[in-house]
Amino acid sequence: MKKIIISMALALCAIAVQAQSIVYKTGSSSIFNEDITFNVIINDSNPVIDGKDQLAKDYYTAKSEQEYANFLQALDRGHESFITFYNENKGKIKSAIVHDEKAPYTLKVDVTSMNVGNGGGFAFGMTAKAGGALINGTMALVNNESGEVVCEMQFTKIKGMLGPKFTMRAISVYRYLADAIIKSVK
Repeated sequence: MKKIIISMALALCAIAVQAQSIVYKTGSSSIFNEDITFNVIINDSNPVIDGKDQLAKDYYTAKSEQEYANFLQALDRGHESFITFYNENKGKIKSAIVHDEKAPYTLKVDVTSMNVGNGGGFAFGMTAKAGGALINGTMALVNNESGEVVCEMQFTKIKGMLGPKFTMRAISVYRYLADAIIKSVK
């Protein structure tokens, strides 16, 4: 019985260590509670692919040019999901994301590494997040008029849900990134 309890405690510790997080490096989350609009630019076309130690472009074009094009298309769907999820689930948060390059602020998201996940969990009935995509990187909210970085954040281990296709995993991981921002503001 002791072994079971110790094993469960260790498993919970491992889960806690791997929890997703957003850490504010400069500025604070209070800017997101102001009545502002911001455009989003997500740079994730060529992150390091975890476990492969290759940049995404090299990894996917080694398979085919179409594979890389499919990867980018899936990420674009994820970006749309990020915007929609933030705007629909922000609750009392006053800021909003708009599709407008002339917005007063821009949130620049730089994904430095990505685990693209896999669809194998469906075949084996694994948990909802087993095989989901995972991203790490930085974000900076920039005042477009002055060029000043108002708030800079680092995000780690943002993990999406399991999906048989990468498009589904990309949509999910960006929803979880939006959710992490919302939770960090509240």
